[in-house]
Amino acid sequence: MKLNKLLAMMFVAGGLLVGCQNGTEESTVEEPTTNEEVTANEEVQEDVEEVRVVAATVSATNVLGELNAEVIGIPTTQNPIPEQFLGLPEVGIAHSPDLEVVASLEPDLFIIDSQFREAHEETLNELGINTFFFESGTYESFVESIAGIGAAIHREAEAAAIISNLENAIETAIENKGDESPTVAIIFGAGDSFMLATETSYVGGLARIMGATNIAAELEGGLQAPFLQFSIEQILVSNPDYILRFTHGNIEQTEAMFNEMFDQNPAFQQLTAVQNDQIIDLDFSVFGTAANLRAPEAFETLGQIFYGNN
Repeated sequence: MKLNKLLAMMFVAGGLLVGCQNGTEESTVEEPTTNEEVTANEEVQEDVEEVRVVAATVSATNVLGELNAEVIGIPTTQNPIPEQFLGLPEVGIAHSPDLEVVASLEPDLFIIDSQFREAHEETLNELGINTFFFESGTYESFVESIAGIGAAIHREAEAAAIISNLENAIETAIENKGDESPTVAIIFGAGDSFMLATETSYVGGLARIMGATNIAAELEGGLQAPFLQFSIEQILVSNPDYILRFTHGNIEQTEAMFNEMFDQNPAFQQLTAVQNDQIIDLDFSVFGTAANLRAPEAFETLGQIFYGNN
């Protein structure tokens, strides 16, 4: 009897010991799995975390539409913006947004055109508004801004896709380019004021990317300022292959002034561009003073003008 009891007790003790060891081993294996699941869940939450954005510039608003961003405030404008943003609270015009309205929306990020930085940066800092200053003065700065916004709102892949589309448009537009570089004068008109657009302007930069030589580069200051005053004599001396004209503001008034300037001055009839019917008015909705997502259309148009692309 004693022997049977002793064997029974040893059997029970052994079973308990094995059970404890198994339990310890199981918990040791399971803990890392549980921690990995928690980490994975946290990463998923970070990936889907939305950044609430208010935009005070049309160009940036259109980019945000392509990025599928969570926009909670838009600029006050008559220009087209993505349909999904229509009806959202408006924060005022680009150069003078209502920063109190912006602050009341409590955005994670506020986007404003960089040319208005000096006017508003101090107030934005005082209000504690996290701000992205959107660059659109040139094509290159526009591309950098798209990448910057993409990183700021966790839309890097979408931003890369937009930039790739822009770059592909350039390659297509210059596929018929030969060895020679066309010369061009780009005249910007605003009301009754006319200036030459240089390579540091948006449209001038597009022409440079397309391989054209801008006559404004020969003028004093032509490599610094985006627009320069000019004389008719300077255009006559340079005698460009193409004269491109684009407008801002009162379109009809400016176009009438363009026609008057060329039609009533016999000297212009000597120009190669006039004789070859290469004075071309650019679509103001595509060719403006600031970069925008219609750049592929701009490249295509310039490719057709300079190189006869179909």
